[in-house]
Amino acid sequence: MRVEVGTETPGVRAGAGVPEVCAEAGVPAVRAEAGVPAVRAEAAGSGAEPVAPLARATRPRNRRELIIAAARELFSRDGYANAAMSDIAAAVGIGPSALYRHFGGKQELLHAVVAEALDSCLAGLYPAGPGQLDVFVQDFAASALARRELGVLWQREARHLPAEQYAELARRLHAARRALAGQLTAARPGLDPAHTELLSWATLGVAASLAYQRVALTTPDLVARLMHRVATATPPPLGEPRLGAPRGTLRHRSRREALLAAATELFAERGYASVSLEDTGAAVGIAGQSIYHHFASKHELLATAVHRGVERLWVDLAEVLASAPDHTGALRRLVWCYTRNALVSRHLVTVIATEAEHLQEADRLRTRQFQRDYIAEWLQLLHAVHPAMTPPEARVRVQTVLTVVNDVARTPRLATRPGIDRALHELGCELLELEAGPLTE
Repeated sequence: MRVEVGTETPGVRAGAGVPEVCAEAGVPAVRAEAGVPAVRAEAAGSGAEPVAPLARATRPRNRRELIIAAARELFSRDGYANAAMSDIAAAVGIGPSALYRHFGGKQELLHAVVAEALDSCLAGLYPAGPGQLDVFVQDFAASALARRELGVLWQREARHLPAEQYAELARRLHAARRALAGQLTAARPGLDPAHTELLSWATLGVAASLAYQRVALTTPDLVARLMHRVATATPPPLGEPRLGAPRGTLRHRSRREALLAAATELFAERGYASVSLEDTGAAVGIAGQSIYHHFASKHELLATAVHRGVERLWVDLAEVLASAPDHTGALRRLVWCYTRNALVSRHLVTVIATEAEHLQEADRLRTRQFQRDYIAEWLQLLHAVHPAMTPPEARVRVQTVLTVVNDVARTPRLATRPGIDRALHELGCELLELEAGPLTE
């Protein structure tokens, strides 16, 4: 859950028409099946049972709430673009005309869905008194679990909202983040402000990771423990953010690579649907039919970008396995490599997180299989290190690490701080119950 925003940005870049929402609009971003950070995954659902259609003859008083619940499931599972109003009406057991009596259109319904999920999930941030960290994480874990779809709804679907609605919801999120930071400050008065910022967003990242879990969690206890580990962590020192740092001026000599780099950035910033091949060509000074000498279609550009990100992760993994002295060292090194990769390739992380639904069927299936296989490698290493840890708990912990890293990597105010790579590495090791240990780059 995250929004790319000027100074305090954790997150997701608004999609077409959604500007970067001013100063403090961030949200931990995410996306993946069982969650490969850089790779989204099959539609991330809530893990809840499908909504059972109502009999057409019934006219419950809470029909609006039932519509929102059905839309929440369909939007999070299938994506906003793939869920028709007729599908939502059928899930509730009403006709489309009855649905339009409650909502004027699909975009209005999306706003209601995201707003309800946001408010319900973040409600757990407020009941605890100042400094009551144990109470706070238990309350927040419970409310986050009850609306575990929020991560995917905010990151992937909220970008379809008009800019003003997106900005208004982002302000609610930032108010919640400030409340979370206040709890950390009250419980840990000496905590450095930079660490308060990082740990508050990372705690939200734990909540966001739930959207990408297929694990059935019957109680919030594990989620609360992970939130507590983040909230009580002591990362290494962080420098000031470098938001105004000039961008590099070196460019690819290869026109194909230049097109791929430009398309990845444009897809991340504006959304796949809002970028044409002509836009991509213009970004590198290539016009007309020349573009087709390098890529046959926009779909091919997207698939190539995603494949590039996938292969980089596998290369890193192979190098880790070949050089690590043992399972603990391999897992520790894997956290480091994944962190560095996400920080360097934030546009690619965003594209895989938010645009992979636009892949053609064969490419989507390959991406999903990659996610399963990649996560399985992390789980095998974690099982070797902690053989008593149950598979569901191990999966939750791995997904949480990937989500937190991805969120921070896509948050310029955090990602540009010197030392953020080591801070994220220590947080990842903490979540996996590893000693961070020395690292040789």
